[in-house]
Amino acid sequence: MSRDGDRGAAAPGSGILGPTLGLRGRLLTPVTGAGDSAVRYLDDALLVVEGGRIARVEPFAPVTARGAGAAGASGVAGAFTGPVLDLRPAVLVPGFVDTHVHFPQTRVVGQAGAPLLEWLERTIFPEEARFRSEAYARAVAPEFTFSLAAAGTTTACIFGSSDERATDLLFEALAASGLRALAGVTLMDQRCPDALRVPREAAMAACARLAERWHGHDAGRLGFAVTPRFALSCSRALMEDAARFAEERGLLVQTHVAENLAEGVAVLAEHPFAEDYLGIYEAVGLVGKRTLLAHAIHLSGHEWDRVAARGASIAHCPDSNFFLGSGRMRLREARARGVAVGLGSDVAAGRSFDLRRAMAYAYDNALCLGDRLRAQELFTLATLGGARALGLDGVTGSLEVGKEADVLAVELPDHAEGEDALLAQLAFADAGRVTRAWVRGVGVYARR
Repeated sequence: MSRDGDRGAAAPGSGILGPTLGLRGRLLTPVTGAGDSAVRYLDDALLVVEGGRIARVEPFAPVTARGAGAAGASGVAGAFTGPVLDLRPAVLVPGFVDTHVHFPQTRVVGQAGAPLLEWLERTIFPEEARFRSEAYARAVAPEFTFSLAAAGTTTACIFGSSDERATDLLFEALAASGLRALAGVTLMDQRCPDALRVPREAAMAACARLAERWHGHDAGRLGFAVTPRFALSCSRALMEDAARFAEERGLLVQTHVAENLAEGVAVLAEHPFAEDYLGIYEAVGLVGKRTLLAHAIHLSGHEWDRVAARGASIAHCPDSNFFLGSGRMRLREARARGVAVGLGSDVAAGRSFDLRRAMAYAYDNALCLGDRLRAQELFTLATLGGARALGLDGVTGSLEVGKEADVLAVELPDHAEGEDALLAQLAFADAGRVTRAWVRGVGVYARR
């Protein structure tokens, strides 16, 4: 990924937190603790990055003759004397946070045409089996990370392969890319092809090795997530081991829940010790404040109450839910209970890495259920909402002083003026392009 134009940028993976620089442009950001639709807009802003963190966000004011020097000499505001990259008329926004995406499905985007379980058997499991080849995994890993960056995703929560080496190669590509990510080896020890099945002891040993190598890498830019695929493909013993491992090490747990009605029936037949889908994960210890549940379409009201009580979060994946015909997640159930929700692309059932498409589909999903979301709310779901769902809202998700500088420059039409018009372009239009992306103030993408 191109990094030209970043003055003094540190190399990704170096452990050095970004350069000192200023970014000038229009600016949109959600605001921490101010509600789902609170957005700050500046028509001409200066965002200053120091040591990889946001040091200042303020209206741009050129230096006058009474200040540090002539305005034309540096183009800086106030006392800031570092380099300023003038990106106008681009809009500065937080990097998008993708809470649910599958690395070994990168090359089968758009290949659906069947409900979930049939789609897995016909399309996904054969493709994921190819990741037993180190050469294949090594080729796909940089394609995957580039696709994320080009879409403006600077933070992602990723299902890796069930193959340890392939997941290790994913982490290597993430380390080189400069992106922020949580990822894990996908746990499957039953009800799946032999090529993907990894016995419980071997799978947990792989988790231990990968977590030891990658969790906390580059001052916490990368993390390991415990990743049972879903209850149908995991034995009770494997899920219990995974829960203990996550608890002992304080790791995020990510899995699927209640995505498809037929899946729900099959899961309860496989694990009859529970009364409902969520109850399976509760019984084995997988549901808590560090749990991220993808889909949650067919949860009952009682299950929603328990998600909230246990402090779990939700990855809302409306694009894939439409594409597979799985149903519509009731966002109002989560919001009424204060459950943290972020958006997921869910590639490859999701048809694009671009979370702006997910914003539009989230609007359509809500409309089908009699709700109407504002563009401000959708923007927050794709940024600060996702960061909150991953427990990273103190680090990223908004352009606020003290947070790490995960920033996008998005080229939007000149005729879009003001907060409402720009948000509408971000959430609903295809015209905007991500031209630059930074993580911790280090460039991770530049559109050629």
